[in-house]
Amino acid sequence: MTKLNQFFKENNVKILKKFKMLCLGLVFITGSYGAELPYLTTQQLDIIPFMPAPVVNGSEQDKEQQAQVLAVQRAASVQRIALANKDAEETVFAMFSSVMGSNFTAANLPQSTKIFDRIGETEDAVVDPVKKYFGRIRPFVNNPEIKPLVKPSTSGSYPSGHTSRSTMMAIILSKMVPEKREAIFIRAHDYAQSRIIGGMHYPQDLEAGFRAGSAMAATLLASPTFMADFEVSRAEIRKQLGL
Repeated sequence: MTKLNQFFKENNVKILKKFKMLCLGLVFITGSYGAELPYLTTQQLDIIPFMPAPVVNGSEQDKEQQAQVLAVQRAASVQRIALANKDAEETVFAMFSSVMGSNFTAANLPQSTKIFDRIGETEDAVVDPVKKYFGRIRPFVNNPEIKPLVKPSTSGSYPSGHTSRSTMMAIILSKMVPEKREAIFIRAHDYAQSRIIGGMHYPQDLEAGFRAGSAMAATLLASPTFMADFEVSRAEIRKQLGL
């Protein structure tokens, strides 16, 4: 079982219950699926209280995290590094077209493209303030032995935004297409690993990203506004996939 699947098996029930209670008091940003506004901002969902603090820079734990990144980079093949570069793209199609099939494209899914773009805007709105709050230094900045093997990111390292986004999208997409749930989560974990290979994140950043993505997905799935868009996308995707 992958780390991501193990994480969900051990934590999803607790996280979903906690955020279901939180969602009862939320006021969601409204609008049609074509709107460019995020579904959520930090005014609706502040995940900082649910994030354990990252390790202290310069500590033994920090050095252990750096060593893990170095080990992953040194073990990565040329082909895997090339995939890590492709995985720098943050669209739902870059993440999951390999498991969803050839019909899973922006051209075939115009409504879903708008909805998932808005989901991506949600990750930016909710997670970016958390990165600023914790101010974790990225691996390739922290240690010159760690190389930026993908396009460098300049924001904080904790939590991983790519992991937060791919986890949120994996949960939502797996509810639309449960037939592919296992493959979706395996791909989400592999996509997150690309960020360690690229020197952009530590393993702890990914764990925090799994948590953040789960929180955002649980919150969205409790929103009637989002669920109206969810059903539009679900119908479009399933039709294209012949399901």
